[in-house]
Amino acid sequence: MKKLLPYGGALLALAATAGLSGFTPALFHIFEKNSEHELLSIFFQIGLLFVLSFIVFYISHITALPSFVIAIFFGIAAQKALLPIVTRHELLGAIVGLSATLILFSGGLETPFANFKKLLGRIISLSFIGLFITAATFSLAVLSIGRFLGAEVPLVIAVLLGAVLSSTDPAAIIPILKRLRFFNRSTKDLIISESAVTDVTGTLLTIAFLALIAAGTALPSVGAWYASIFSAHSGVIVLRQIVFGIAFGVVGYGFLELLQRLKRRHEREFEADSAFFLFVPVIIFAIAVSFGGSGYLAAFIAGLIFNLTEHLYQTERFFNHVIDGFLKPMIFILLGALVNVNELVNYAAVGIVSALVFMVIIRPLAVFISLGPSCWLGRERLSIRDLLFIACVRETGAIPAVLLITIASLGLPYTQALVAIGMWVILLTLIIEPIMTPAVARLLKVAELIEDEHKAEVGPSPVALLGTRGRSFINRLPRVAEWANKHSIKRVIVLLCLENKFTAKLEQEIIAEAEQEFARLNTTLPHKLEFSVLSRRGFLQTNIKTLAEKDTSVTAIFVGHKMLDFRLKEIKKLHAPLYFME
Repeated sequence: MKKLLPYGGALLALAATAGLSGFTPALFHIFEKNSEHELLSIFFQIGLLFVLSFIVFYISHITALPSFVIAIFFGIAAQKALLPIVTRHELLGAIVGLSATLILFSGGLETPFANFKKLLGRIISLSFIGLFITAATFSLAVLSIGRFLGAEVPLVIAVLLGAVLSSTDPAAIIPILKRLRFFNRSTKDLIISESAVTDVTGTLLTIAFLALIAAGTALPSVGAWYASIFSAHSGVIVLRQIVFGIAFGVVGYGFLELLQRLKRRHEREFEADSAFFLFVPVIIFAIAVSFGGSGYLAAFIAGLIFNLTEHLYQTERFFNHVIDGFLKPMIFILLGALVNVNELVNYAAVGIVSALVFMVIIRPLAVFISLGPSCWLGRERLSIRDLLFIACVRETGAIPAVLLITIASLGLPYTQALVAIGMWVILLTLIIEPIMTPAVARLLKVAELIEDEHKAEVGPSPVALLGTRGRSFINRLPRVAEWANKHSIKRVIVLLCLENKFTAKLEQEIIAEAEQEFARLNTTLPHKLEFSVLSRRGFLQTNIKTLAEKDTSVTAIFVGHKMLDFRLKEIKKLHAPLYFME
């Protein structure tokens, strides 16, 4: 019963939002009596987006539903309140465009460039060949399913749906992937890296189709539409998008590197650093577009080749809060606000069947065709099980939602069908795939949960604990030993949690190195200490929290500087002091 309470609270919050939204027309009428009624209306709706993002965040943390799904339902509930935004196409386009730019910039920052280079061939294959297969086959599938179910889908809408929904977004499953230890690390790296690129290639494909539509092009079939991408006219559009997008992405990287070098000299962050950090993707987007390039690609490239260091730690935290706490939920709230509920019901059968075909047939087909050679070629070969897992976790997310809203804001005919079917695909992939990810990983034997089967114990006598995720403890151990001697602590335990890097071989290598260092240290200390290694398969922060909250023999805990992300409230619960070391 207790497990159902959060869901009851979520339903009440949803009902309250819908009820309050019904009163907003009267509120807007009151605003109209004021000479600055337009400004008041905009302020009210921006404030509403803020508070809805806040509600979505907290509900997603007390339920098992992804935040994006909750945001969509709250957007539907708040439709009347958000009507002035979704009906102003220029305002809606500006909000969505800015959000997409910063989201893609964030995607570049989150993609390790070293991993990206290592997997470049596979990323390109999946993000170009795989994406094109996904888009074309889904467009054909939507047309066929619509005809079979008696709900005709216009050809242009089917083509746009294929382009829009072809990209992937692992945002909903990244928290789950972080809890899994992959036997082939390339699998996880590929899932995260390719999604950042498919966001860009999916956007380029959508822009190319929109350019053809704007030019009044009318083609007779799905094949003709996709063949037109290889025409000279489309080729020039896409080439300019790519060339100027990459060029201004490099310019953006130069700006960011300039900021980082300035921080290295002063070794202090200021509030204004965040302003410059946000300025870079926004300005290169505007300049790239003015030259006919892809502003989204420019923002992504700038983030991809820039390597954030601790000199911009606070700036990075602020930026991540803006992206994850506001911009991504806001996109899905606005998508929900755009949905015509009647159209959603009318296209329910087409949308649901299309989503299932999309997940079960089209995504796996694209993965096996584009990545099949990886099973026999390359240094780190993928197995059939790896390919199956990749095919099962490629859900749609923020950028497809952005593109749906962008097309809806253009005022094209039949966009209600586009939004309705696209909504069903996004909803079902976000609901089904993240929940199934751990079970699929275990079933296919490609990963295991990063957790410990047995309780950790350190014994009854006082002990100093040195936490580590690898070999870095060797440089810190002498200072911990010196502290233990000074405070008459006779035992020092190295808490080794290799997390994602865990292998039995690496564990034994590090333990052997630790024992050599223990023997060496005891020859230099005034009083010999009892050293040992406690190796755990779970997360370092989880193990420290468990030991320090429940085991009173832990006298002090030492960890690397900025290694952990404890909040002040959590630190207060620990029974031992926490020391951060350089």
